[in-house]
Amino acid sequence: MPGLSRNAQVLRYLLEQAPGVGHTLLAKFAYLADLLARQHLGRPISAMQYTYDNHGPFDAVAFYTARNELVRSGLITHAPAEIGGYAAFEMHPTDRVVAYDFDEGEMAILTWVARTYGSWNATDLCHHVVYTSKPMKDAQPGAKLDMEQMSREPEELGFSLERMLAGEKSAEKGDVRPLADVLNELRARYSRTGR
Repeated sequence: MPGLSRNAQVLRYLLEQAPGVGHTLLAKFAYLADLLARQHLGRPISAMQYTYDNHGPFDAVAFYTARNELVRSGLITHAPAEIGGYAAFEMHPTDRVVAYDFDEGEMAILTWVARTYGSWNATDLCHHVVYTSKPMKDAQPGAKLDMEQMSREPEELGFSLERMLAGEKSAEKGDVRPLADVLNELRARYSRTGR
């Protein structure tokens, strides 16, 4: 859909991967995707600016603006429901097609987050994953989270997520290099770095 904001695209894509989640899980999925994207891509996927809210990392204005954009555009349904024993809102993507402008790395991270944590309840996700993340541990209630501390250059990790995904695609198409060539290249690379 033309003009769909980046934040709305993130929420809609996450809902396609984990339909039926409520606000809390969806907001935490966006946070975790941005956290992982900073670690593996060196940049966030969304434009959300997280603060240490009552229930963890949240950008209420950006989240609800994006959610409302999706509802108004007929791209998600948003209905009251009981989730985990609490009155909440359950959201589902509609059948309308959305053209996303994510690159492969961003899409892989969003998919991984939603599929990995889609069956978790909000309490467990928050206590075992979200609240233990470095930006949350370092923050004070009400303060903006220092997400920049999680940003890494792919070289610092020793691999590039984007290159790995491109390699998988090449292998699926049959475009591969002999293993001996790959091993020789790795040996040469690591002998130069002294590892």
